[in-house]
Amino acid sequence: MEFENNRSEADCLQLLQTIHNGYSKFLVDYLPSGWRKSDCVQFFHPTAMQQYEENKRISENLQRLSRKGEQQKRRLLTDYEQDLTDVNEEKEPITLFGLCLWDIFSDNHSVVDSEGRTFDLGSFRGSAVLNAELLKGNPNDEIFNMDYLDFYMGTIWIQNRGNLQPVYEYIFSVLENKNCDWIYSFPRMGLVNFSNSHENPHEEYDPVKAIERELANKDIDDLQRDLDRIQHNMRRLSTGNQRLLCLLTEVFLATGQQDIL
Repeated sequence: MEFENNRSEADCLQLLQTIHNGYSKFLVDYLPSGWRKSDCVQFFHPTAMQQYEENKRISENLQRLSRKGEQQKRRLLTDYEQDLTDVNEEKEPITLFGLCLWDIFSDNHSVVDSEGRTFDLGSFRGSAVLNAELLKGNPNDEIFNMDYLDFYMGTIWIQNRGNLQPVYEYIFSVLENKNCDWIYSFPRMGLVNFSNSHENPHEEYDPVKAIERELANKDIDDLQRDLDRIQHNMRRLSTGNQRLLCLLTEVFLATGQQDIL
């Protein structure tokens, strides 16, 4: 069975703990001047320009989805400012670390041992739960009073605010030392047909409309097959070309998703 090829939850927690044990030293080496004085502070306290660009991207995406086509009032760059009054130099670094852990162990990617067994943290939510259990520390300490929502979906909302590559490199270095591999899961696009493909039993049969519906559904099915074929070919190419996989991984880590809402 599929689950028989998974490492136990205790093994998963032990591996996460091993990665966590060296993080404090990594952080000192990575940020010798401290968290507040580093660019990493922008992950949780974005600059005015970053806030402006993010709001602009969200507004434009929502505008494209809107059927009304009404122009929304756009905020100006001068409407934003970076707020550094509540920088938490203890919680923010460990939160960023947990978000990067989620990116690697979840999001449909796999961490496997030398025997091919998977360190499966569960669903997207399950991965976030284990991260919270590992990193929250003393439950009576409000600084580290975390739950799965602090890590759910990883760095998806903040990854464009700075360079996450050093954090990923640290995590991968520990995995390499533990003889683990990382299997990247290529994103897969799926189509949803919102048209009413079912005939109304109370409506008189119209052969022209029936043919139009059939052709529309065929176009959608053909496009889905094309998307599935592209994803399959990318996976096959990466399997046969390790260098390509490395390049794709670097792109994934360095850029992330640019057009997310």
